[in-house]
Amino acid sequence: MDFWTAGKRVESLRGDTLRVAFNSNTGGWKGASNPEGSFAVNAQWKGPIVEFINNAAFRGGFTINITEPPAYLQAGSQQFFGGSSSFDFCVYAASLGYVDLCVAAYSITDRRAAATTFFETSDDPIYLVTFDDNSGTSWSSFTSEFGKVFAPFTWGAWLMIVLISLPLLGLLMMYHEYAAPGSAYPRTAPVLETDPAGSGTEMIRNRKIPMVNHIGRSLYMAALSFFQESYDQSVVTTGGKIHLLAISSLVYLVLAVYTANLAAILTSDNLKAPIDSIDGAIAAGFNICSERKVMEMVLNRYDIDPSFIVPDPPSLGGDGEPGFTCPNCESRTRVFEMMRRRHNDKTLYCNAAFASVEDLEALNARGAHCDKIKVGEPIAHDSIGLPIYDGVSDGLTALLHDMKNDGLLNKEYGFYQPSSRCPVSGGEGSSLTVAQLTGIWVIAFSFALAGCDRLC
Repeated sequence: MDFWTAGKRVESLRGDTLRVAFNSNTGGWKGASNPEGSFAVNAQWKGPIVEFINNAAFRGGFTINITEPPAYLQAGSQQFFGGSSSFDFCVYAASLGYVDLCVAAYSITDRRAAATTFFETSDDPIYLVTFDDNSGTSWSSFTSEFGKVFAPFTWGAWLMIVLISLPLLGLLMMYHEYAAPGSAYPRTAPVLETDPAGSGTEMIRNRKIPMVNHIGRSLYMAALSFFQESYDQSVVTTGGKIHLLAISSLVYLVLAVYTANLAAILTSDNLKAPIDSIDGAIAAGFNICSERKVMEMVLNRYDIDPSFIVPDPPSLGGDGEPGFTCPNCESRTRVFEMMRRRHNDKTLYCNAAFASVEDLEALNARGAHCDKIKVGEPIAHDSIGLPIYDGVSDGLTALLHDMKNDGLLNKEYGFYQPSSRCPVSGGEGSSLTVAQLTGIWVIAFSFALAGCDRLC
């Protein structure tokens, strides 16, 4: 098709009146919405797709006549699609020419694409969604977080620091300072004694200090220097002062590396999810919430037993089969609302979900479901588009493609994309939680308890 043919197709719309039916999307933010719901005949329609079509009408020179599909088509729609979805109903009406265009964010399923022409507006990735703090039982969480305080070094490095380097440097300091005048390691210590003959006379004598006392003191001071970040003991000999540089350099460099590495480990943990793939979720015994159409996309790519998918609730008009499609529930929101960290009813609740980022973004913009995150790579892609009656599809698709290529659709998406109201967590400079500092609490209070006498 050449440029002139495309221009003639677009020009064929000028002066026409198109019958346009609007559906109100049940989730996300990329489609259309109206306080009175689907097929409302009023001027309260909002959304990026609505603005895009309004701009198309202005650019193409046609008029929009907001139209509700005839109710008598519902029986045929249900028979053809096998459900009572208002979106399927509008596609069915467009396929028969009762409406020229349906406006909303429509998933382009195989069945819908077989019924009528679609103009694709976007390609939305589907992700596995889990809880961002799902770390198992309380005990496993405790042991995991306690171990993180030692994570900056391997156990071999810790043994080298704690059992070899610090004790050796402490003993060498004692070697340099032993018996030196004014040192912390004197050979003898003055002791006040009473005359054993019973005369009551008191005298001061120098008693030799057992070497084991000096060894214990040197080891303690070396360990204390590590936690105190300095060696706070008087040093009088030249050899001892030079040796002090060795202790100080070890303590300074080890603590600098430890602090930097621990901060990186703790903050990066906020960006990780315990389960980051479908295989991991299934192996962990998770069951999953999903819309029916999303489930079908995922199952086409992955060999997953449908029994892992929470069934459509019969109490809300569902058919009891895997995947939500119930007419009396908002399926796109329900997949998040039914998520639980732990539960005992796999027919109602789930541990994870298959969902689009758009749905999660819309909920986060209201400050809802902030404890849920997408993990891993996209597991499927949902093609989104607008169903068009074949009688006007040539001119309308040419016009819409022209506008999309000019960036007008992305401009509307950018304007309507919501900002999250969830607290920022993870990433560089994020705050650490009480649980992440478990190791520090345990070590500090262990020393405190060990130092208590029997009155504590």
